[in-house]
Amino acid sequence: MHSFWRFENRWLITATLRMKTALSVGARASLMPAGSDLPVIKTPEGIPYIPGSSLKGVVRSYIERILRTMDQIGQTHQGERLWACDPLDEKNRCVSREQKKTLWEQAGEDDVRFTELVWQHSCTACRLFGSPWLASRVSFQDAMLSNRDSLLRLTEIRDGVGIDRDLGSAKPKIKYDFEAVPRGAEFDLTLVVENAEEWEVGLLLLALEAMRKGELPVGGKTTRGPGWGTIVDLKIQKVGKENLRDYLAGTGQPAEISPSELLQRLVTALQGGSHA
Repeated sequence: MHSFWRFENRWLITATLRMKTALSVGARASLMPAGSDLPVIKTPEGIPYIPGSSLKGVVRSYIERILRTMDQIGQTHQGERLWACDPLDEKNRCVSREQKKTLWEQAGEDDVRFTELVWQHSCTACRLFGSPWLASRVSFQDAMLSNRDSLLRLTEIRDGVGIDRDLGSAKPKIKYDFEAVPRGAEFDLTLVVENAEEWEVGLLLLALEAMRKGELPVGGKTTRGPGWGTIVDLKIQKVGKENLRDYLAGTGQPAEISPSELLQRLVTALQGGSHA
């Protein structure tokens, strides 16, 4: 079990998300008389950004799909099952509310023992991304727009229409518009991963690699065109117990590890797993 009570390591993952198409990350409906029906979320200064929660949702969903496939083919890591529950379905959650109560009683209401039991029953995805009973070990910072000065405009308005699912044609009197960040916008991505093993960071990189290839969209309306981009300038740094003192004192830098090396270590770590 990973320790939640002491520092083991910290991974800092940074990159730039460069949009090849427009980006639609919506806020609540605009209160302005001439505002868009679906405005883009912005800072108080009016600068568009991508919420960390949106990025986490994209990455977690992708990793959960990978883990479910791994579980289906019987892939394991050091004898442990690799799998993902359905965190939105109480009946199919790895640790339900009822099970949580049972584990709390089994632990004798001891926090440390309870955490150990919850960890043992939690799926691979919840161990990494968190659950109602476990803190996430991956933090996603809000991705701020980094090239605002090179863009002709920060947002643009696009038209949309409602579709009749039976006829496959536009529904009458259901026209709307939505705001989007134009193509060419660049956002700074930062992920901080606490107390993770190399193969777990490798799992995260599977999603980032899909984004690098332009295969994993971000935001809304992705089936209509917006949200497709690519990751560039991916950088991974690690602070471990061996260099923690120098890092805290400001006399040393985190060790840098190449993404391809970590992905290869993930493959190597899974090669010993069993297959159905």
